[in-house]
Amino acid sequence: MRCAAVVTALCLLVINGAAWAQAGHLPLPPPPWYTEEVHQKVLAAGPQGIEVPVSHEQAPLVLDCLGFAPASASAPASAAVSAGGCMVHPHACTMNFIFTDGSSSYIGTAGHCVEGGGDVVMQVATRVDPTDTVLVTVAKVGSTVKRVDSGIGRDFGLVKIDPGFAVVPAIAGALGPAGAFCGDPLGQPVLHYGHGYVFAVEQGVPKAGEVIPDMTLLFDFTSEQYGYNWVGYGLPGDSGSPVLGLAALAVGNLTHGIGLAGVPVPGLSMGMTLEGIFDFIGSGYSLVTLDGSAVNCGAASPAKGRKNPKG
Repeated sequence: MRCAAVVTALCLLVINGAAWAQAGHLPLPPPPWYTEEVHQKVLAAGPQGIEVPVSHEQAPLVLDCLGFAPASASAPASAAVSAGGCMVHPHACTMNFIFTDGSSSYIGTAGHCVEGGGDVVMQVATRVDPTDTVLVTVAKVGSTVKRVDSGIGRDFGLVKIDPGFAVVPAIAGALGPAGAFCGDPLGQPVLHYGHGYVFAVEQGVPKAGEVIPDMTLLFDFTSEQYGYNWVGYGLPGDSGSPVLGLAALAVGNLTHGIGLAGVPVPGLSMGMTLEGIFDFIGSGYSLVTLDGSAVNCGAASPAKGRKNPKG
């Protein structure tokens, strides 16, 4: 599919159906099994978390956090907070990259996914027992320390990871991040890894697309200069997803998608660039790459790109 044709079609969609088409967040409510009782048990369990059984027969209908987290080289996956992991509280969203300030570890998501701040609970492991029962381990992994939710291009949340977890910068289903791309990724093929779904299970299925000229202002006039968009669908639950570009470089997150009359429509996804993320969280933080290196969007960053001209 040619990018120009997609842009034209989307423009016509917006112009002819302005009352129906709009960009919106892509979170989900916590899964039905995550009750207040379960939440209190999770908080009491600490880093060990609790296992939630999901029978093999139920699996096609229970579409929450069934992806497998990658194992750590130094600890089993049952103890790991992994990039691209699945959040179940306060919303069902996707975490993105691992960050560090030199002494503590953090994990990112979309700002609207941590509305209200406080404790963040996510999947830290999945296993299948001998009876074919899927057991999902969820744990309180940390607390929100930074949050912004001001439209496309300004939507990010940073969660400080509690002690007691192995921290894995690898993304299940993908290799990156291999580094940081700090600029406008226009024209790049991109891939995001999310835990969203609509009518079919899409957990852990990398979704590909291509960054196209800025269309965010057609949907959200509060957009900041760090918004970007790509042809490639995002689904409810994908909010916060890590987005990778050429050479598996981190380019930003996914925060918004298009909906018609409130129903998500695959075709265009939107997010906040990595340069915008660092502009928000500050130069004291770095992204942790697959090999354990720490990179950011400072002047010394080897992946430093041109400044996004949107404004």
